Amino acid sequence: MDVAGFREAFPAFTQELHPDARVAFHLRVAGLRLSPDRWDEFLEDGVGLFVAHFLTLEAKSNLASDGTGGLDAAAGTLASESKTVGPVSKSRSYTNAAIADPDAGHWNLTSYGLQFRDLSKLVGMGGVQL
Repeated sequence: MDVAGFREAFPAFTQELHPDARVAFHLRVAGLRLSPDRWDEFLEDGVGLFVAHFLTLEAKSNLASDGTGGLDAAAGTLASESKTVGPVSKSRSYTNAAIADPDAGHWNLTSYGLQFRDLSKLVGMGGVQL
């Protein structure tokens, strides 16, 4: 998979939001980490999900507004937030605890990571006999 192929498969990852150099970096890392022998026909799917996961984490990290350089992104999925301006307040809370795999670590932090983790379990199963 190359940068153009990744962008075709994952159109939300535009050049404006995710420069080619960053996509290419994560593609190289995926190429080193995902064995073609193991992933076989799912290799492009796995590479795409791998790259999308890390680009999403990277974008989240880059959006940190507290001056930490994105360190708050490592804290996990937002579980609650409240804002008050005068007499008006707004709250939100979300988490992926219901679908999170306790052994999946950072893969739980994005929907792409969860899909990658599921696919990696499938390709790691070996032969299945019915």
